[in-house]
Amino acid sequence: MSNLSLLGKKANLVRLETLEAIYKSGKGHIGSTFSCCELLVALYFGKVLNFNPKRINDKNRNRFILSKGHACLALYAIFRDLGIISQKKFLSYGKDGGLGGQLDVNIPGVDFNTGSLGHSIGVGGGMALAGKLNNLSYTVYTLIGDSELYEGSCWETIIFAGDQKINNLVVIIDRNRFMVTDKLEDNAIYKDLDVKIKKMDWDYFEIDNGHDFKQIIPTLKKATSSKKPAMVIANTIKGKGISFMENGLGWYTQVPSKEEYEKAKEELLKSS
Repeated sequence: MSNLSLLGKKANLVRLETLEAIYKSGKGHIGSTFSCCELLVALYFGKVLNFNPKRINDKNRNRFILSKGHACLALYAIFRDLGIISQKKFLSYGKDGGLGGQLDVNIPGVDFNTGSLGHSIGVGGGMALAGKLNNLSYTVYTLIGDSELYEGSCWETIIFAGDQKINNLVVIIDRNRFMVTDKLEDNAIYKDLDVKIKKMDWDYFEIDNGHDFKQIIPTLKKATSSKKPAMVIANTIKGKGISFMENGLGWYTQVPSKEEYEKAKEELLKSS
């Protein structure tokens, strides 16, 4: 079995564990979590982030901010796989005193509290600039939802990072084209985005299929070696992997019924 096949199996396992946790707890964001599973697996297992669970406190390690922290269950599943959190801790999701619906820095491996969107590019840019000023060689990655670019704070940092040539910053956009209540078309901000980003002295990359490791990993590695700050647009599918959830506007905080859960689980098991 190829390494890419193994990564595909890991992404599918992340979806299964996310489905189980959301169904049992009665809470979670299944659609927007499923859209970024391959991106997260590529970062942690595809030799992009080069994450070492034994070096969490290494000041020269690469940093990662999952800005769309409502997709935290996918990251929890990856942390459980890496041994950062226990199975017991993973199963505490949604319970009093257990793992919550957003990330916080008290969880090993988490670099920034989430919940308020539109901040991670700025925080990541600050971390990246600090690394350069301290002569450290790490790269800062952040994964944001596509609606976050409607926040002015993102653009302030995009302008600043380009001006300051912060080339150890990589921004990945989960372009699933859905926000909470509406669809995000290729207009306004996303019309000619590549032209806008390049004019601000960033490198721009696009992944046609954000669920294809053959495209994801080489593109992220190119972005990492860029001599400018880099933005990567990954075109994804909200609810990816479940036929009746894919591109469904309702699957934001919606919890599957017993029948939907059984059907979704069957589909994931067939594709594993």
